[in-house]
Amino acid sequence: MLKQRITTAIVLGIMLLAILFYVPMEVFTWLALAIFGYGAYEWSKLAEIKSKVNQLVYSAGLMGVGGAIYLLYLDSSLWTLTGSLTEKNYNLMFVACIWWAISSVLVLIYPRGKRVWQHNCFVKSLFGYFTLIPAWLALVTLREWDHSINFNAGAWLALFVFSIVWAADVGAYFSGKRFGARKLMPNVSPGKTIEGFVGGIVAVVILTVSVLWSQNISLENWWVLITCCVVIGVISAFGDLSESMLKRDAGIKDSGSIFPGHGGLLDRIDSLTAAMPVFLVFFTHFYK
Repeated sequence: MLKQRITTAIVLGIMLLAILFYVPMEVFTWLALAIFGYGAYEWSKLAEIKSKVNQLVYSAGLMGVGGAIYLLYLDSSLWTLTGSLTEKNYNLMFVACIWWAISSVLVLIYPRGKRVWQHNCFVKSLFGYFTLIPAWLALVTLREWDHSINFNAGAWLALFVFSIVWAADVGAYFSGKRFGARKLMPNVSPGKTIEGFVGGIVAVVILTVSVLWSQNISLENWWVLITCCVVIGVISAFGDLSESMLKRDAGIKDSGSIFPGHGGLLDRIDSLTAAMPVFLVFFTHFYK
Protein backbone atom coordinates (compact mmCIF):
# COMPACT_ATOMS: atom_id res chain seq x y z
CA MET A 1 0.00 0.00 0.00
CA LEU A 2 2.78 2.43 0.92
CA LYS A 3 4.64 1.57 -2.31
CA GLN A 4 1.50 2.28 -4.33
CA ARG A 5 0.99 5.59 -2.52
CA ILE A 6 4.58 6.63 -3.19
CA THR A 7 4.39 5.66 -6.89
CA THR A 8 1.14 7.58 -7.36
CA ALA A 9 2.56 10.58 -5.48
CA ILE A 10 5.64 10.67 -7.73
CA VAL A 11 3.53 10.53 -10.90
CA LEU A 12 1.18 13.23 -9.61
CA GLY A 13 4.15 15.38 -8.57
CA ILE A 14 5.67 15.21 -12.06
CA MET A 15 2.33 16.09 -13.66
CA LEU A 16 1.79 18.97 -11.25
CA LEU A 17 5.23 20.47 -11.89
CA ALA A 18 4.73 20.19 -15.65
CA ILE A 19 1.37 21.97 -15.47
CA LEU A 20 2.60 24.64 -13.06
CA PHE A 21 5.78 25.55 -14.90
CA TYR A 22 5.07 24.86 -18.58
CA VAL A 23 1.37 25.37 -19.30
CA PRO A 24 0.56 28.92 -20.55
CA MET A 25 -1.40 31.05 -18.10
CA GLU A 26 -4.49 31.26 -20.31
CA VAL A 27 -4.65 27.48 -20.58
CA PHE A 28 -3.76 26.95 -16.92
CA THR A 29 -6.73 29.04 -15.74
CA TRP A 30 -9.36 26.97 -17.52
CA LEU A 31 -7.58 23.64 -17.09
CA ALA A 32 -7.55 24.29 -13.34
CA LEU A 33 -11.28 25.13 -13.47
CA ALA A 34 -11.97 21.82 -15.22
CA ILE A 35 -9.99 19.98 -12.53
CA PHE A 36 -11.93 21.74 -9.78
CA GLY A 37 -15.10 20.92 -11.71
CA TYR A 38 -14.19 17.26 -11.31
CA GLY A 39 -13.62 17.99 -7.63
CA ALA A 40 -17.18 19.32 -7.52
CA TYR A 41 -18.39 16.07 -9.06
CA GLU A 42 -16.75 14.22 -6.18
CA TRP A 43 -18.20 16.74 -3.71
CA SER A 44 -21.69 16.03 -5.02
CA LYS A 45 -21.37 12.58 -3.44
CA LEU A 46 -20.40 14.15 -0.11
CA ALA A 47 -23.49 16.34 -0.48
CA GLU A 48 -25.49 13.14 -1.02
CA ILE A 49 -26.72 14.13 -4.46
CA LYS A 50 -27.91 10.74 -5.70
CA SER A 51 -28.71 11.22 -9.38
CA LYS A 52 -25.76 11.03 -11.79
CA VAL A 53 -27.37 13.77 -13.89
CA ASN A 54 -27.70 16.06 -10.88
CA GLN A 55 -24.09 15.33 -9.90
CA LEU A 56 -22.97 16.47 -13.35
CA VAL A 57 -25.25 19.53 -13.17
CA TYR A 58 -23.70 20.43 -9.80
CA SER A 59 -20.21 20.13 -11.29
CA ALA A 60 -21.12 22.20 -14.35
CA GLY A 61 -22.79 24.78 -12.10
CA LEU A 62 -19.61 25.23 -10.09
CA MET A 63 -17.58 25.79 -13.24
CA GLY A 64 -20.18 28.23 -14.52
CA VAL A 65 -20.34 30.23 -11.30
CA GLY A 66 -16.55 30.21 -10.96
CA GLY A 67 -16.04 31.32 -14.54
CA ALA A 68 -18.64 34.07 -14.18
CA ILE A 69 -16.98 35.42 -11.04
CA TYR A 70 -13.60 35.44 -12.77
CA LEU A 71 -14.78 37.05 -16.02
CA LEU A 72 -17.55 39.36 -14.84
CA TYR A 73 -16.88 40.25 -11.19
CA LEU A 74 -13.09 40.18 -11.22
CA ASP A 75 -12.86 41.14 -14.91
CA SER A 76 -9.93 38.68 -15.12
CA SER A 77 -7.94 41.10 -12.93
CA LEU A 78 -6.30 39.45 -9.90
CA TRP A 79 -3.27 41.60 -9.01
CA THR A 80 -2.55 45.32 -8.87
CA LEU A 81 0.54 46.80 -10.50
CA THR A 82 2.12 47.11 -7.05
CA GLY A 83 1.92 43.35 -6.43
CA SER A 84 -1.10 43.29 -4.10
CA LEU A 85 -4.42 41.58 -4.64
CA THR A 86 -7.03 43.72 -6.34
CA GLU A 87 -9.70 44.93 -3.94
CA LYS A 88 -12.33 42.58 -5.36
CA ASN A 89 -10.00 39.59 -5.29
CA TYR A 90 -8.91 40.39 -1.74
CA ASN A 91 -12.55 40.59 -0.67
CA LEU A 92 -13.19 37.14 -2.14
CA MET A 93 -10.16 35.66 -0.38
CA PHE A 94 -11.20 37.31 2.89
CA VAL A 95 -14.69 35.85 2.58
CA ALA A 96 -13.05 32.47 1.96
CA CYS A 97 -11.07 32.92 5.20
CA ILE A 98 -14.32 33.63 7.04
CA TRP A 99 -15.79 30.47 5.55
CA TRP A 100 -12.81 28.45 6.77
CA ALA A 101 -13.18 29.94 10.24
CA ILE A 102 -16.81 28.77 10.24
CA SER A 103 -15.86 25.37 8.84
CA SER A 104 -13.16 24.97 11.50
CA VAL A 105 -15.72 25.71 14.23
CA LEU A 106 -18.04 23.07 12.76
CA VAL A 107 -15.17 20.58 12.93
CA LEU A 108 -14.28 21.53 16.50
CA ILE A 109 -17.83 21.15 17.82
CA TYR A 110 -18.70 18.03 15.79
CA PRO A 111 -20.98 16.19 16.26
CA ARG A 112 -22.93 18.81 18.25
CA GLY A 113 -23.47 21.19 15.32
CA LYS A 114 -24.24 18.61 12.68
CA ARG A 115 -28.02 19.04 12.86
CA VAL A 116 -27.56 22.28 10.89
CA TRP A 117 -26.20 20.45 7.86
CA GLN A 118 -26.36 16.67 8.39
CA HIS A 119 -27.91 14.89 5.40
CA ASN A 120 -28.90 18.30 4.06
CA CYS A 121 -28.11 18.16 0.36
CA PHE A 122 -28.59 21.90 -0.24
CA VAL A 123 -26.42 23.10 2.65
CA LYS A 124 -23.62 20.66 1.89
CA SER A 125 -23.77 21.64 -1.76
CA LEU A 126 -23.24 25.26 -0.74
CA PHE A 127 -20.30 24.13 1.41
CA GLY A 128 -18.75 22.75 -1.77
CA TYR A 129 -19.10 26.00 -3.68
CA PHE A 130 -17.72 28.00 -0.74
CA THR A 131 -14.74 25.64 -0.63
CA LEU A 132 -13.88 24.97 -4.27
CA ILE A 133 -14.56 28.25 -6.09
CA PRO A 134 -12.30 30.41 -3.87
CA ALA A 135 -9.68 27.63 -3.96
CA TRP A 136 -9.64 27.66 -7.77
CA LEU A 137 -9.42 31.45 -7.86
CA ALA A 138 -6.63 31.34 -5.26
CA LEU A 139 -4.66 28.83 -7.33
CA VAL A 140 -5.00 30.95 -10.48
CA THR A 141 -4.05 34.04 -8.48
CA LEU A 142 -0.92 32.36 -7.14
CA ARG A 143 0.11 31.21 -10.61
CA GLU A 144 -0.45 34.66 -12.10
CA TRP A 145 1.71 36.51 -9.56
CA ASP A 146 4.34 38.67 -11.27
CA HIS A 147 3.54 36.79 -14.48
CA SER A 148 4.22 39.68 -16.87
CA ILE A 149 7.78 40.03 -15.55
CA ASN A 150 8.73 36.45 -14.68
CA PHE A 151 6.76 33.62 -16.27
CA ASN A 152 7.52 31.16 -13.46
CA ALA A 153 7.42 33.48 -10.42
CA GLY A 154 3.84 32.50 -9.64
CA ALA A 155 4.60 28.82 -10.17
CA TRP A 156 7.30 29.02 -7.50
CA LEU A 157 4.92 30.87 -5.18
CA ALA A 158 2.25 28.22 -5.66
CA LEU A 159 4.83 25.49 -5.12
CA PHE A 160 5.81 27.09 -1.81
CA VAL A 161 2.18 26.98 -0.62
CA PHE A 162 1.91 23.36 -1.75
CA SER A 163 5.13 22.58 0.12
CA ILE A 164 3.73 23.99 3.36
CA VAL A 165 0.72 21.71 3.03
CA TRP A 166 2.83 18.70 2.03
CA ALA A 167 5.23 19.30 4.92
CA ALA A 168 2.31 19.40 7.35
CA ASP A 169 0.84 16.26 5.81
CA VAL A 170 4.07 14.24 5.66
CA GLY A 171 5.21 15.40 9.09
CA ALA A 172 1.85 14.46 10.57
CA TYR A 173 1.88 11.04 8.86
CA PHE A 174 5.29 9.92 10.05
CA SER A 175 5.05 11.54 13.49
CA GLY A 176 1.68 9.92 13.98
CA LYS A 177 3.04 6.54 12.91
CA ARG A 178 6.02 6.79 15.26
CA PHE A 179 4.67 8.66 18.26
CA GLY A 180 0.89 8.77 17.87
CA ALA A 181 -0.96 7.86 21.06
CA ARG A 182 -3.61 10.47 21.79
CA LYS A 183 -6.48 10.97 19.35
CA LEU A 184 -6.80 14.47 17.89
CA MET A 185 -10.50 14.46 16.96
CA PRO A 186 -11.78 10.89 17.18
CA ASN A 187 -15.34 11.86 16.23
CA VAL A 188 -14.11 13.37 12.96
CA SER A 189 -11.04 11.36 11.96
CA PRO A 190 -10.09 8.52 14.33
CA GLY A 191 -6.71 7.93 12.67
CA LYS A 192 -5.29 11.39 13.40
CA THR A 193 -3.34 12.01 16.59
CA ILE A 194 -2.17 15.03 18.57
CA GLU A 195 1.43 13.87 18.14
CA GLY A 196 0.95 13.69 14.38
CA PHE A 197 -0.53 17.17 14.29
CA VAL A 198 2.39 18.59 16.27
CA GLY A 199 4.84 16.76 14.02
CA GLY A 200 3.21 18.34 10.99
CA ILE A 201 3.59 21.83 12.44
CA VAL A 202 7.24 21.14 13.31
CA ALA A 203 7.80 20.09 9.68
CA VAL A 204 6.22 23.36 8.50
CA VAL A 205 8.56 25.37 10.75
CA ILE A 206 11.61 23.47 9.44
CA LEU A 207 10.53 24.05 5.83
CA THR A 208 9.86 27.75 6.44
CA VAL A 209 13.18 28.34 8.19
CA SER A 210 14.98 26.55 5.34
CA VAL A 211 13.32 28.75 2.73
CA LEU A 212 13.90 31.97 4.68
CA TRP A 213 17.55 31.03 5.17
CA SER A 214 18.08 30.15 1.50
CA GLN A 215 16.46 33.41 0.36
CA ASN A 216 18.51 35.57 2.76
CA ILE A 217 15.39 37.03 4.36
CA SER A 218 16.18 39.49 7.16
CA LEU A 219 16.02 37.82 10.57
CA GLU A 220 13.76 40.57 11.90
CA ASN A 221 10.99 39.31 9.59
CA TRP A 222 11.34 35.64 10.45
CA TRP A 223 8.95 35.58 13.41
CA VAL A 224 6.03 37.02 11.45
CA LEU A 225 6.63 34.82 8.41
CA ILE A 226 7.06 31.64 10.43
CA THR A 227 3.87 32.44 12.36
CA CYS A 228 1.95 32.95 9.10
CA CYS A 229 3.19 29.63 7.72
CA VAL A 230 2.27 27.83 10.94
CA VAL A 231 -1.25 29.29 10.73
CA ILE A 232 -1.45 28.06 7.14
CA GLY A 233 -0.28 24.62 8.26
CA VAL A 234 -2.96 24.56 10.95
CA ILE A 235 -5.76 25.68 8.64
CA SER A 236 -4.64 23.11 6.05
CA ALA A 237 -5.22 20.44 8.71
CA PHE A 238 -8.74 21.79 9.19
CA GLY A 239 -9.27 21.55 5.43
CA ASP A 240 -8.50 17.85 5.72
CA LEU A 241 -10.64 17.42 8.84
CA SER A 242 -13.57 19.27 7.24
CA GLU A 243 -13.68 16.83 4.35
CA SER A 244 -13.32 13.91 6.78
CA MET A 245 -16.33 15.23 8.70
CA LEU A 246 -18.46 15.39 5.56
CA LYS A 247 -17.31 11.95 4.40
CA ARG A 248 -18.23 10.51 7.80
CA ASP A 249 -21.69 12.07 7.55
CA ALA A 250 -22.19 10.68 4.03
CA GLY A 251 -20.82 7.25 4.97
CA ILE A 252 -17.96 7.51 2.46
CA LYS A 253 -14.35 6.42 3.09
CA ASP A 254 -12.77 8.25 0.13
CA SER A 255 -14.12 11.00 -2.10
CA GLY A 256 -13.26 8.87 -5.14
CA SER A 257 -10.84 6.31 -6.53
CA ILE A 258 -9.12 8.17 -9.36
CA PHE A 259 -5.67 8.02 -7.68
CA PRO A 260 -4.53 4.50 -6.66
CA GLY A 261 -3.62 4.46 -2.99
CA HIS A 262 -4.76 8.06 -2.49
CA GLY A 263 -8.50 7.98 -3.13
CA GLY A 264 -10.11 10.84 -5.00
CA LEU A 265 -9.10 14.32 -6.09
CA LEU A 266 -10.64 15.92 -3.01
CA ASP A 267 -8.61 13.60 -0.81
CA ARG A 268 -5.48 15.15 -2.35
CA ILE A 269 -6.51 18.82 -2.40
CA ASP A 270 -8.69 19.17 0.72
CA SER A 271 -5.88 20.78 2.71
CA LEU A 272 -4.92 23.06 -0.18
CA THR A 273 -8.44 24.41 -0.56
CA ALA A 274 -8.12 25.92 2.92
CA ALA A 275 -4.44 26.92 2.74
CA MET A 276 -4.37 28.90 -0.52
CA PRO A 277 -6.90 31.68 0.26
CA VAL A 278 -5.40 32.20 3.74
CA PHE A 279 -1.91 32.40 2.28
CA LEU A 280 -2.98 35.06 -0.21
CA VAL A 281 -4.50 37.25 2.51
CA PHE A 282 -1.26 37.02 4.51
CA PHE A 283 0.80 37.57 1.37
CA THR A 284 -0.94 40.77 0.38
CA HIS A 285 -0.40 42.17 3.91
CA PHE A 286 3.18 41.09 4.58
CA TYR A 287 4.94 40.80 1.22
CA LYS A 288 7.10 43.79 0.41
